[in-house]
Amino acid sequence: MTPHGRQPAAAAAEASPVAAAADMVGFCAELMRHQARLRGLVRCLLFDPAASEDVLQDTNLTLLRKAADFRTGTDFWAWASQVARYQVLTHCKRFKRDKLVFSPDLLATLADEAIARAAEFDVRREALEACLARLPPPQRQLLELRYGPKTSIEEIATTLERTAGSIRQTLFRIRQALLACVERRLAGEVAG
Repeated sequence: MTPHGRQPAAAAAEASPVAAAADMVGFCAELMRHQARLRGLVRCLLFDPAASEDVLQDTNLTLLRKAADFRTGTDFWAWASQVARYQVLTHCKRFKRDKLVFSPDLLATLADEAIARAAEFDVRREALEACLARLPPPQRQLLELRYGPKTSIEEIATTLERTAGSIRQTLFRIRQALLACVERRLAGEVAG
């Protein structure tokens, strides 16, 4: 048994096909559940959004290649965040002539901080999701139109037969209401 409860791949190969399939389902569920966290970690360590997506893809591929090493019920985030961290370092070594590449020590410090704050971001995201769920359907629809396929204000105004100014004002009010709701929820969790 290795750290984080993983077994060597040879031992995993000896497991029954049913157990292996169950482990793969558990692995895929964990990978999907932590995708936003992994994206956030990689994005915080790299300036370039395209490079971040490439590194995230490399991280996912590496995690999939090592899926047999993962055991359902162990700390997936600890394992996956370390894989992501090493993928960022590998990327930076390839592009070390670029003046925007951080030193390995600074990357390690930033990664530690990002990993430590990941739980805080999850709490904020959950609060936002709860607040979004409480919005009336027309307000949710307006947000989906604006931030889903990234429709312009003018296109939304035409679709809804309203002025662009009224759409902007409504979006502003919705964002303000969401911010207040999230802050209330977070204050409630701190107090509770």
